[in-house]
Amino acid sequence: MDNKDSRLIEAAGIVYLTNENCKFVKNGDFLGVELINGEEIVKHDRVSLHRMFPFNIPFKYISVLNTDSEEIGMISDLSIFDSETEALLKNELERKYYVCDLLSLISIKDRFGFSYWKAKGADADISFTIKDVHSSVRLDGHGNIMISDIDGNRYTLPPVEKLDAKSKKLIELYL
Repeated sequence: MDNKDSRLIEAAGIVYLTNENCKFVKNGDFLGVELINGEEIVKHDRVSLHRMFPFNIPFKYISVLNTDSEEIGMISDLSIFDSETEALLKNELERKYYVCDLLSLISIKDRFGFSYWKAKGADADISFTIKDVHSSVRLDGHGNIMISDIDGNRYTLPPVEKLDAKSKKLIELYL
């Protein structure tokens, strides 16, 4: 990083977290972090990880937030950490950003501002509800259809051209 880059980071107030200035720990079911600044250690017993670019680069540019949703630091790339910490952070991200893969659509019904979906998953049929279809159904960078339900669960469908005829007909109204 050259001098200009470091001045920009300093001006923006970004604190990049590395092996040298922090240690991530597991606190029961929660993730915690100890920030090290010289002799001073600031402990956060519970933090959450937030992907800045969730579809394109899932393990780079991860924001670390405290319980008040204030950013306490940024991770430029999980691979800068030792293998144990990297695995801990990847596991936390996979848990938070779990996506259920759908194979096809069975039905979609709209009633009173809600959309009720039935779909075929790999193991079972799945039912879920969407409030605002236009912000809850979108394409990712690879043509897959991403769906978020009212409970914050995420689902993915293959690209439209790979869907069966019935699923194509059902989803076309929402893309």
